[in-house]
Amino acid sequence: MDDVSQGHRDPPNVVRLWPEWGPRDLIPDFMPISDSLRLRLRNWNHVWQSVLDPVEDIRWPDPDVGRQWIAEGESLVRDLQEELGPQLHVVEGFRVYDPDGEQTPGS
Repeated sequence: MDDVSQGHRDPPNVVRLWPEWGPRDLIPDFMPISDSLRLRLRNWNHVWQSVLDPVEDIRWPDPDVGRQWIAEGESLVRDLQEELGPQLHVVEGFRVYDPDGEQTPGS
């Protein structure tokens, strides 16, 4: 996974976790992760799509929901790193959606 939308590419050994539109999994099927982690990733992405709904307005309707989403994202990064092993480096790409952050998506 590379961050082409942000104007750069990650090295081949970097897996960047960020939310996406569409029905595909955030982590490709060929990457060996547990079914339970894959389900958590789907649920996390679904919250971004349905609650934040960045098409209309990039603002969490309840900042606490956004904080919980960020915390789950951080947990997913740690768990992905553990399951994928040391040959890959898992990093976050979702901090722009932090309700307490100063960054805005696309900046």
